[in-house]
Amino acid sequence: MLFIKGEKGTGKSHLVRWLKSQLGARTTWHIVYIEKRNTSLRRVTEKILAGINTPKARQLRQELERASSEIASTEEAVSALLARLDHLVAFDSASEIRGLSGMSAAELTDLRRKTHRLLGDYTFRTVLSRTDGPVHRIVRLARGGAEPSEAIDEADLHLTEADLQVDPSVFDDLGQELQSLVGSLVSNRHLRTDIATLCDWYLPRAKAEVFMGQGTDLLSVFEDVRAEIAARGQELCLLIEDLVLLHGIDKQLAQALTIPASARLCKLRAAIAVTSGYLNSLDTFTDRGMQFTLDINLKTIGQTSLRDFVGRYLNAGRLSDTVLDAPASHNQSSAIPNACLSCEDQFQCHATFGASGDNYGFYPFNGAAIDRLVELASPGDFKPREILREVIRGPLESAEDELPSGGIFPSGQFARTLDDVRQSIPPGVRAAIRRINHSNAETELSLRAFYAQSPPNADPELQAVAAYFGTQLSPGIADDKDEQEETNDPPRNPQRQATSEIDQWANSVGQLTSPTANRIRRWICDAVITHLQNGPYGVAITKIKGSRPAWLIGSHTLRLSDVKIDRAQGGGAVDSPNPFHIKATDENAVLIQGILAAASGSSLDSVDQGRWFFYLQTRISNYASQLAHLATADVAALPATVQALEVLRYAAADPGQTVSTALPTMLMPPSPQGQNPVVGKFLQEVRSVREEALTIVRDHATAAKGTGKPSLFDVGPILRHIQSHLKARSVESEVSGEDRGSQLLRQLQTRQSRAAAQVWNDVARSVQNVRRFLDPAEDLGATFRVVDLLVRECHARGRLPRADSQERYEEVRNQVGAEAMETYRRLSTKIASEIGPGDLWDVLDDPLPQLTALGHFAQVTSELLASLERNLTATPVTEAVDTDALIREFRNLATLLDRASQEAL
Repeated sequence: MLFIKGEKGTGKSHLVRWLKSQLGARTTWHIVYIEKRNTSLRRVTEKILAGINTPKARQLRQELERASSEIASTEEAVSALLARLDHLVAFDSASEIRGLSGMSAAELTDLRRKTHRLLGDYTFRTVLSRTDGPVHRIVRLARGGAEPSEAIDEADLHLTEADLQVDPSVFDDLGQELQSLVGSLVSNRHLRTDIATLCDWYLPRAKAEVFMGQGTDLLSVFEDVRAEIAARGQELCLLIEDLVLLHGIDKQLAQALTIPASARLCKLRAAIAVTSGYLNSLDTFTDRGMQFTLDINLKTIGQTSLRDFVGRYLNAGRLSDTVLDAPASHNQSSAIPNACLSCEDQFQCHATFGASGDNYGFYPFNGAAIDRLVELASPGDFKPREILREVIRGPLESAEDELPSGGIFPSGQFARTLDDVRQSIPPGVRAAIRRINHSNAETELSLRAFYAQSPPNADPELQAVAAYFGTQLSPGIADDKDEQEETNDPPRNPQRQATSEIDQWANSVGQLTSPTANRIRRWICDAVITHLQNGPYGVAITKIKGSRPAWLIGSHTLRLSDVKIDRAQGGGAVDSPNPFHIKATDENAVLIQGILAAASGSSLDSVDQGRWFFYLQTRISNYASQLAHLATADVAALPATVQALEVLRYAAADPGQTVSTALPTMLMPPSPQGQNPVVGKFLQEVRSVREEALTIVRDHATAAKGTGKPSLFDVGPILRHIQSHLKARSVESEVSGEDRGSQLLRQLQTRQSRAAAQVWNDVARSVQNVRRFLDPAEDLGATFRVVDLLVRECHARGRLPRADSQERYEEVRNQVGAEAMETYRRLSTKIASEIGPGDLWDVLDDPLPQLTALGHFAQVTSELLASLERNLTATPVTEAVDTDALIREFRNLATLLDRASQEAL
């Protein structure tokens, strides 16, 4: 057995495929070829059983058919796999679990119990069963196989602790026991690891039983296969493109294949592709097979061989399918024809772009471009799949679209997935090229980044390539004099240069540190303040003392965090509503370099000849105008914000009806006990409205005062506005305008209308429910006295319908008081009139508990009286009527009712 091992993308499965093509047909070999594409567990087994007709093989085929017919969808397979896994975890008696060897028997039992509790819970199973989740991934590979171009990671076949990191809020409405267990799972990584290890131990067995059936011993079947092949006088040749596809039956197959050949069991030849980590988990295979590794370092292969590798595939791309298939169809081993030999541009093309040792041209690349693209696509180790995808297929697709137009290739789309920003070119140079080269800056950037020997300098080879593509390189971009010198040194594989903090920021590979970012923020804020102080804005500016610098500009506050820098630390967690935004671009990288140089005392033209400063001055001027507008805009917003505060003060039990009594509740309205939940939700929703309104009023009052500590008690400037809407309980008219105050007032109006409609709908339903049994005009006190006496007398005489009728009546009777009836009358009158948003405050205290209790009392009393009526009228007469006795009964009832009526009066 030969194991071809390596990491993903190293060409393991391609080598197995090549071996198969070289073997051809051999009469003395029984060849079983298991390809990666669309290979499910069932298909793997069917291929192994192909041509085998033993009883055990027939039985396994029947089990496969039955297991397949029982599972109709991926969702059903996920459910079946989890159920089987849960059963094995809970009831299997194994005392040794790989990965949990240091665990005692009691600890293992406890771990099984916890895992069973989780796997048995519907909600937890649902979380694990999500479409992008671990179990769905495992089932898809086992049931349907891999896609043709899919790279299967061994980790995709296992459950890990990361797969068990769930959102605890999903389990909030479940029992305390499960919530506690989920909380432990989320907070304890060791617990997650142990549970994942336990589940993963049983996962292969669960997969085999779900997808293969439980009625057949796979080990004995695979031995039968070898016995049948031996009886035919053949050897078994097993070719497997990826061993991970056999996860679930791999251990049984390994045991069957590693039994030494004998007179009964055939000899075995096998070539099996497998990732290095996965092979280590199969001790039996590791001990019995040879291992051939494809993990090869790029330096070991060397620059020349890598260029030759790319050159051969470039040559293949220039040939037709007929030519490519010809050697294979005739079983020839000769090399694929060289397409360059029949090209009339061969001499000029090879002189410009270069060629491999086999004389395959590099067009549309050159040697430097191949070196750089290979290094980016496959850093460190040789991964042919990534080289084919990222170096050959992707760039050639761009070339196919762009080359016919001329002067476009290589555009910004060229190798974008490998290096979007062209990191080998400093941001300042990138910005300069975009500023100078208006027609095809992205093409020049791609040429300098990938085709130059030492980016971004334009060496003779790069200039020749640019001329061939019809691209003009910008002069004076980089120091090219060193590259004009003749050199006999071979082209070197380009090494990435260390970059500065600013370059890394612009290249999207790093952040600006807090000290650097805050120096930039402070410099810009100082520049903005200076511009405001020396410009015709007419706003008062005061520096606010504190740990972080801030400036009060009229009624607006400028903070360092208002300067928002992408991917920069120290900016705070809250986004500014009016930011000075510095995006991570090449132009802004130059700007930042200029700011830092100026902050360090250098001249303004020390960076980019001072261009950055003139660009920044325009932005600062625009931002200063924006701040000046914000500083004065709150004056127009003041009436609306005061009105919003006046409406919201009605959340207080006593909102006040004069300026002096209303002002405290405008500032801090207390929340009454027993507050209506709908009103409470409304107040929570408009909390931001209230806070912003208070901020506007405070800032305006402070600005009007000129200097001094901000205070909400500087009421003078807003006195007139408070008096104008003192009686308003809602926003009574349509609100126009786009200033901050109007926007706040519209939010308040919409939310109050919605809350009032909701709460009064609930109240109306409750009032109507009580009205079915109780008239609002009824004297509840008199009703209590009459019904109380009637219930006591009927209970004493045994006339109540049930033994606990009196107890039930007294229970609901004690829950109702006179205030409940008064609330019922008031609300009945209210719902008969038109309800508006301002009526929200009439139900500030939740009336529903009182209405519910009153309705329950009325319903129980009504049902009790109806039962008494039916009891008296429905008594059957089974013997001769004793008229005298009946008269006495009626007299007693009349006396009882007379007495009750007199007491009621």
